[in-house]
Amino acid sequence: MKLDCMQEYICHTNRGKWKFYAEDDIDAMCVALYYCYLDGEEFIKIESGLFTSKHKTLRICLIDDQNTIYTL
Repeated sequence: MKLDCMQEYICHTNRGKWKFYAEDDIDAMCVALYYCYLDGEEFIKIESGLFTSKHKTLRICLIDDQNTIYTL
C-alpha cells in the first residue's frame, strides 16, 4: 500500500472526531465503521478534502421503496 496515494478523512462520532487515511471512499467507510464498532461509538459521518475544492461528506442513508431518503 502506497502512502502517497492515501487520502485524509475525518470520522465524526457521538464521542468526537478522529483523523485517518484511506485509499478511497469505500475503504474509508469500511475503516470508519470497523473502528466505530470496535470502540462502541455511533457513526455520524465522514468528511474528506476539507481544505480543497473536492470537499465531500459521506453518510449512511436509507432509501425506501418510494425513493424517500432518510439519513441514519
